[in-house]
Formats: sequence, C-alpha cells, structure tokens
Amino acid sequence: MRKQGGFTLIELVTVIVILGILAAVALPQFTNLSTSAKTAVGQSACGTLQSTAVMLYASNKTSSGYGTLNSQIVVSSGGATVGTWSGTCAAPVFTYTVGAVATSCTAVAATFCSGP
Repeated sequence: MRKQGGFTLIELVTVIVILGILAAVALPQFTNLSTSAKTAVGQSACGTLQSTAVMLYASNKTSSGYGTLNSQIVVSSGGATVGTWSGTCAAPVFTYTVGAVATSCTAVAATFCSGP
C-alpha cells in the first residue's frame, strides 16, 4: 500500500487562522488611505497657493487679490475639478470637495496677497 501525501485538516485550519490574523492586522492600515490622500492633495494645493502668490508678485510687481490667486489654481483629477477655495489671505482653506476634507493653509504674506 502506498502512503497518500497531502495536508492534514489541522494544518489547513492553522494556515487559515494565520491568514485571518494577518488580514485583521493589515486591513485597518488600508482603510484610512483615502482621507490621507485627500489631505495630501490639500497640502499640495496650499503649497501651490503660496508659489502662485510669489510668481504673480514677481511678474506684476504688486500684490494680487485672494480671488485672483485662487482663480489661477485648478486642482483636478481626470479632468474634473476636485477642490474649492475659501477664506482670506490670512487664513486660506482648501476643501477637497469629493470627500469634504478641509485643509487650512498658512497665511499668504501681505506683500503677495491683498484684500479678503
């Protein structure tokens, strides 16, 4: 008689339990990636606002209004605008409209930004 090879039921159950534990530990790491990505988009937009203010000042030799700065920046994904601006030069806010994640930006220097 030949001995049959294969896995025992205990070995299979052990592997399934280990995979379940790994999945339970790894799953929370991936669930919050969407919010983190939207926050990163907001932080990137804030940096773009600061750079835009400096570049417009350099080209015009005068400060620009907050609305003018915001109109220069379009944050899009797949051709659709995904964010909106609000606030003032002193307290700009970028909101990722798809998930309503708001990111407060640092103030734009008064030298570069004028008005509300």
